[in-house]
Amino acid sequence: MRTLPADMKDTKVRQLIEAARAEPVTLLENGEPAAIVLSPAEFDRFDEQDRIRREAKVRLRQTIAAIHDQALKQGLTAAEVERLVSDDGADEG
Repeated sequence: MRTLPADMKDTKVRQLIEAARAEPVTLLENGEPAAIVLSPAEFDRFDEQDRIRREAKVRLRQTIAAIHDQALKQGLTAAEVERLVSDDGADEG
């Protein structure tokens, strides 16, 4: 990642830095979003949210696997377990 010193004489870079401290800034190229500039704190917040999602996904998969294993131990067939796990929640009556 390229870094720029904060004391650059270029006013536009200084303005970009100041704006990004307040909120994410979208940079446009030919009228289309080309990049988003974030403050380090905002980047860390997004990174933490991503970490939490990844950990939750791992825990969910572990829980599903444990339920799957327990159902097999209780006598359900693999096909029945797969049907129940993939069920959209509709009751069959």
